[in-house]
Amino acid sequence: MALATQRLVVPITAKDKARVERKAAKAGKISTAEFVRRAALSYEPTDAEVEAELRGLVAGFEELHASTLAQLDRTGAALNAALAHFNRKRG
Repeated sequence: MALATQRLVVPITAKDKARVERKAAKAGKISTAEFVRRAALSYEPTDAEVEAELRGLVAGFEELHASTLAQLDRTGAALNAALAHFNRKRG
């Protein structure tokens, strides 16, 4: 198995997250991430309408993912600026 080096940020409600975590715990000694990965990779849509809906959701997630990464970049830049400011003040 290849080493996982990519991250997928998926918005989820607290209630749904708790449900997924409970299901992962019941599945045995695997992490929640592994449980979700296995579930996603084993899913095969059977209905063209469902597949079209999922494609629409994926497009939305791709947009949200790009937006989230951009916000993380801005946050990182702001943090670096703050750290540089305090380092200059220290001497």
